[in-house]
Amino acid sequence: MRLGVSPYGTTRAGALRVADVAVAGGIDSLWLGDGLLDVADFPRWSGGLEAFTELGWLAGRHPHVRAGVGAAVIPLRDPLWTVRQAATLAHLAGGGVVLGLCPGFWEREFVFRGLDFATRGRRFDEFVDAVLALLDGRPHAGEALTVPEEGRLSPIAPPGAVQVWLAGGRATFERALARQLPFQASRMSPAQLAELAREWFDRGGNDLTVRVRVTVEPHPAATPGDTVEWSSVTGTAAEVADAIHGYAELGVADLSIVPGQDDETSLATVTALVEHVLPSLDMG
Repeated sequence: MRLGVSPYGTTRAGALRVADVAVAGGIDSLWLGDGLLDVADFPRWSGGLEAFTELGWLAGRHPHVRAGVGAAVIPLRDPLWTVRQAATLAHLAGGGVVLGLCPGFWEREFVFRGLDFATRGRRFDEFVDAVLALLDGRPHAGEALTVPEEGRLSPIAPPGAVQVWLAGGRATFERALARQLPFQASRMSPAQLAELAREWFDRGGNDLTVRVRVTVEPHPAATPGDTVEWSSVTGTAAEVADAIHGYAELGVADLSIVPGQDDETSLATVTALVEHVLPSLDMG
């Protein structure tokens, strides 16, 4: 099982410090989420920056990492520019790129864009197909987007350098199975994931991945009002290591960890991960 972290913080220096400690400690994947509107729970250095831009900046500092977007809300985006961004990032990040795609969770973002939230699934289906076609250099004809045979988006990503995953809830789970694409679940402990994992593999799913918040305790107290109040894995370093083993035993191929929401909690958790949790793991 592969591990990655999101270098969240309250400051530029804090986010860099989290990334530096993670990479120096043997974590080779850096992840960021995607959001359109300003959200108080996700200040600038805790998920508020545009993901592709920040990942390109981090790849310049750590050129061998894999960069992951978990996940781009593709119904709100232009698929052509999203593919260009992902392909560009693939030339900057020596470890390749994971382009997670999701249908979107926050209705207010669709209202802001003048799009129908209730029918986002149809737009998601078309844009996933468009992204796959664009990465392969194939034409695409759809309701909202047509890509002609002539020409190829620049830059062309190195072969295999951009992996497309689907992320989201039950409907996206079914779409990932149908397309034989990796699926990224979120906010689920190993116990909560167990039934879904069994079904995924029983029905022929390939890579099952998870994006989860992890907090290693004890850790510095976060500033009130500056944290997102959900945490799927919380405990001592030993308890967190047990939970990560639990994901591996379920067949999870890739674990993307959100370690905190500010400089102190993110750094404390990542430090504990690399100093105490990773050495105790034999991930094979």
